[in-house]
Amino acid sequence: MKNPDEAQTISTRAIALLAGRQHARIDVHGAGQDGARLSIVWGTLLLTFSAADQVSALAGALTDSRNAAAQIPERLDPTILSAEVGDEAYLPAISVGFVEVPRYTVSTLTVSATRLGGWAHRRNCLHIKVGVILFRVFDQHAHASSLAMLTQAADIANATLPPYS
Repeated sequence: MKNPDEAQTISTRAIALLAGRQHARIDVHGAGQDGARLSIVWGTLLLTFSAADQVSALAGALTDSRNAAAQIPERLDPTILSAEVGDEAYLPAISVGFVEVPRYTVSTLTVSATRLGGWAHRRNCLHIKVGVILFRVFDQHAHASSLAMLTQAADIANATLPPYS
């Protein structure tokens, strides 16, 4: 039997599927003040950062994955991806607050997709794990637009947030 005084660990992982051009809203709250925050609303994700180095780490993960991105298709019709994930694409929003600089890993993987039109599909995708978020990037267009957006967010963070967490 477990000791009731031991802390319980809860592991959570958010998986973001990216295909096609990515759009996000970047907001800053309390710029230059104690408690300043930068938030990125990106699809169903709400990412909140308290220091510029946290945002830079997320942008760095996509920068470091440029070579690996050459192994995924240039473009993938995002509606195909929606059909593959079905109702999972409409799950409630997930909020992730970063309190320290997230670590990241980059890998490529071939994933088996569900059957579409009676044929099984396999797709190469880029896996970028940043903290508790696993980004599955299915095309180069999604990678490039995500990188541009996160680079812009890092520039804004450097101008408005404390440099280190």
